[in-house]
Amino acid sequence: MMVLVKISDRLNKYLEMVLFSMIVAMAVIITLQVVFRFFFTALSWSEEASRFLLVWSSMIGASVGFKRGAHISITFVTNLLPKKAKKPISAVSYVIQAIFFWIVTYYGVILINDQGFQTSPAMGIHMSYVYMVYPIVAPIILVHLIAGIIKMVNE
Repeated sequence: MMVLVKISDRLNKYLEMVLFSMIVAMAVIITLQVVFRFFFTALSWSEEASRFLLVWSSMIGASVGFKRGAHISITFVTNLLPKKAKKPISAVSYVIQAIFFWIVTYYGVILINDQGFQTSPAMGIHMSYVYMVYPIVAPIILVHLIAGIIKMVNE
């Protein structure tokens, strides 16, 4: 089971590099868009590319934040509970989160099947490449979630 924790750690390290690259690419594209709009002819694809990079970087950032435990959580109730009661409450929370990310994965696949044939107007790419973020990132968050459960049980 500790192998899954190592897989989660490696996935997160890789996704942090991908996230950084996407944010840098987005900053470069937006800068080029401003320069070209001011001095030359506007880049017709730049707004769409930066929007798609924003979607992907937001989802990947959610995965990285989930792994780090950086998302907002309401803990004032659980902090009042005795230590023995915290683990069952956390287990219920993990189950609810797992159900949510499974639903995101499931409906992400449905979204790709239903709408992925469309092409983006400026770049002409299939929207399935944009929608693919949901069935890719949600299972990664599930891996992080299971790794978190393993860590909690081993504490």
